Amino acid sequence: MPLPEPGGAEAGTVVEILRVFSDASTRPCLVRTTDGGLHVLKLAGAGPGPRGLLIEFLALRFAKLLGAPVPDAAPLLLLHGFPWMVGTDEFDEMIQRSFGWNLGVGFIPNTAPVVAAELGPDDAACLRAIAEADCFLHNVDRPRSNPNLLRGAGGTLHAIDFDACLYFDRALAGRLPASFALPRTHLLAGMMTSIEGKALDPDLPVSWLAEAPPEWIDAAGREVPAIANALATYIRHWNALSAGRAHEG
Repeated sequence: MPLPEPGGAEAGTVVEILRVFSDASTRPCLVRTTDGGLHVLKLAGAGPGPRGLLIEFLALRFAKLLGAPVPDAAPLLLLHGFPWMVGTDEFDEMIQRSFGWNLGVGFIPNTAPVVAAELGPDDAACLRAIAEADCFLHNVDRPRSNPNLLRGAGGTLHAIDFDACLYFDRALAGRLPASFALPRTHLLAGMMTSIEGKALDPDLPVSWLAEAPPEWIDAAGREVPAIANALATYIRHWNALSAGRAHEG
């Protein structure tokens, strides 16, 4: 059973499940890994499956490059036969469907969910960076009713939950958007009158895809070169539209 490969010797293995975030539909959980690190584990056996893990893994890399305050993420290994520790029988069944590679998102301690009414002028720079990332990623899951934002120590904002982004499907389908405007239901729609559109390197996804487990790639239904080429074309389209906006400005 030769599993460990993504991340090589640094590959994290889950040793303990500490609690379940039962208010989230996909039931992520707080876990500890062999090195003592804490992560929020997004499970392959939950709703979006391994494909959703790949989408969020790449989305978090893109978002960080665009300046959004997001946690780091990496594949984490859940060994076959991992024992029941917390949660309900339903959660345990989800764990059993998730043996193998799952997505570990860096745990940010001492945070609290943010509601739209709590956002103010001091958050403007963070919100602009989040808006730009969401434009690129076509993130449709940041409504006013559930912004998917956390407030950390010192008032810092953190953006989370990028598994509902549409960039991946659009890139693979070759559906290049005419614009990268935020959807009307987005928390920041209408508030962001201009997005700088930072240029991205079209070759970056190649190295990121090399870190992704084979199961995630298989779930995407394409080989790595095809995925990388589709994402590169999408990035070039973003860069071209961004350059056009800058020229107009």
